[in-house]
Amino acid sequence: MTNTLPIKAKVMIGMVAVASLCALSFGAARWQTQAWPQLVLLLAAAALSSRFKVKLPGMTSSMSGNLPVILLGVTQLGLFASLLVAITAAIAQSYSGGNKTKPIQFVFNACTLLNAAGLAYLAYHSQIFGVRATAHTMSLVLAAATYFVANTLPVASIIGLTEGGNPFALWHKVFLWSFPNYVIGAGLTAIASTFSTVSGLATVATLMAVLFAVYQSYKMYVGRTEQTQPRVMAMAAGR
Repeated sequence: MTNTLPIKAKVMIGMVAVASLCALSFGAARWQTQAWPQLVLLLAAAALSSRFKVKLPGMTSSMSGNLPVILLGVTQLGLFASLLVAITAAIAQSYSGGNKTKPIQFVFNACTLLNAAGLAYLAYHSQIFGVRATAHTMSLVLAAATYFVANTLPVASIIGLTEGGNPFALWHKVFLWSFPNYVIGAGLTAIASTFSTVSGLATVATLMAVLFAVYQSYKMYVGRTEQTQPRVMAMAAGR
């Protein structure tokens, strides 16, 4: 598989992998004692929400509903624990629904998710907003935006390098399809994080129910779009 990849794609995958190893090493060196019930629940939620996956029309990439869970890990856990939540989401996302993800593709996806979660963690805990009353909300917005860019840009770039497309055009397409999902995900995270802890089973169960409803709505909308597109193209060709 790797022999068929362009040199630029191999270099990019290598850089993404090295960055994720640095993030894991840094997180392990700064390990903090965790509330284990909270961590276990978030790991389970990450595995479950990553199965709420919708394939983006006209693209080889897909979109999962695991953002709120990953962001909760970023806001509620230490760096290494939040990376564990991200890698759990990556594994579940890559091998859900009987998909046979190629090893090199899994490595890239998992490392990209790790890097995005690590950068989101640093953005959230950067304290650039000081002690303002809106500091938590602004930090969460910054973390979500950081995660969005760090997750979507590498994906669009690698698709462009391997399939010959324009990375900027591909990123714009990913942006149009996934941005509403990120806004909803950040909003759900803000609501869930208003509680003192997310270790309550009821809180996680409620979040999963909402994510499933959002997933079903997206799935229905994407399905209708894919059915409508050929008709529109046929009508345009007949003019």
